[in-house]
Amino acid sequence: MSMLPLGDARARILARMRPLSATRVPLEDAVGRVLAESIHAGRALPGFDNSAMDGYAVRAAEAVEGAALPVVGELAAGSRGDAPLPTGAAMRIFTGAPLPPGADTVVMQENTTRAGDVVTFTQSTERGRHVRRAGSDVALGAPVLSAGRSVQI
Repeated sequence: MSMLPLGDARARILARMRPLSATRVPLEDAVGRVLAESIHAGRALPGFDNSAMDGYAVRAAEAVEGAALPVVGELAAGSRGDAPLPTGAAMRIFTGAPLPPGADTVVMQENTTRAGDVVTFTQSTERGRHVRRAGSDVALGAPVLSAGRSVQI
């Protein structure tokens, strides 16, 4: 009795194999399974412009070295952030908090001094500094996981 060469045996086995049909399962049951189709982002991450630093949300043109602006509010991570930033003002903002409408920059607290409700900027800044833009990590509709990939923890 002669042995079948490995390559021939493999070819015979693969010729008889058929892929299983795709099945939808809850995410917690998907570990160890293989994706039948690619997964695309159903929303942007982050979902809104937010602060990458603790500091002050401002308009960059108003936050020049030596400028002093009134602090008109405070935004923490998890807050709504829908109150607009008035012209000529600053809002205290913490990492992850939404950028208020009208603000285009976050000046980190280390580049300011504060006395009561007035913040003074110790150096100028540029527009967009310390702001994480909506979709900068993952854009809406971007491929996240490709078909054929095994789902792992």
